Amino acid sequence: MAARHPTPAEPVDILIVDDHAVFAEVLAMRLETEPYVRSVHIAQSVSAARAKVPALADGLIFLDLNLGDECGLDLIEPISRLEVKPRVVMLSASRDPDDIIRALRAGVDAWLVKNQGYDTLVQVTTDVCDGLMYLPPRSMRDVITRLAHCPEGSAREKTFLDVITRREREVLDCLMAGLSRKELSSQLAVSPNTVRTHLRHLMERAGVHSTVALVAQARAAGYPR
Repeated sequence: MAARHPTPAEPVDILIVDDHAVFAEVLAMRLETEPYVRSVHIAQSVSAARAKVPALADGLIFLDLNLGDECGLDLIEPISRLEVKPRVVMLSASRDPDDIIRALRAGVDAWLVKNQGYDTLVQVTTDVCDGLMYLPPRSMRDVITRLAHCPEGSAREKTFLDVITRREREVLDCLMAGLSRKELSSQLAVSPNTVRTHLRHLMERAGVHSTVALVAQARAAGYPR
């Protein structure tokens, strides 16, 4: 019989923030069978999660990176203001080192690829609660190499570019190439309303009120890098 993975010393409260209802419900049921799990709650959006986070104390959050038109990293900032902070495990289909590095810089404790299986998710729960970090094995070399090649003392100030999603980057690329909103909608094969939503999120992240200012802010931050 395989040895059971060590469990946290104290019971853990867990919040799953994911807009894929079936995935979240199955993960919740799997976690609820673990003796160290005190409670499991589900939120399907960042806004719904905000109200549940303070009650977690030093619990754990499974946080989907892409939540419809929202970015899971938007939950990190309110978490950082808490006196007692829950640990955060980012969930995504992506293994992109750039996505992982942005999340690490934002303050997440681990990155899990959703198709790694529920047993891995449960094991990582105990690791993270014990203060360990977890990264996808296939991405670890690239992540470490990129971080290691950042010269000592060259750390830069974080900008809104560190927390935008891949889709938002595509929107920003089109915008900086001079495409109109109509052309952008056609280029990315999305509706004008979706384009409007992505642009609104980008402007909110950049702290500006127009697409002209958004482009200027991105260029000032050295985009594209």
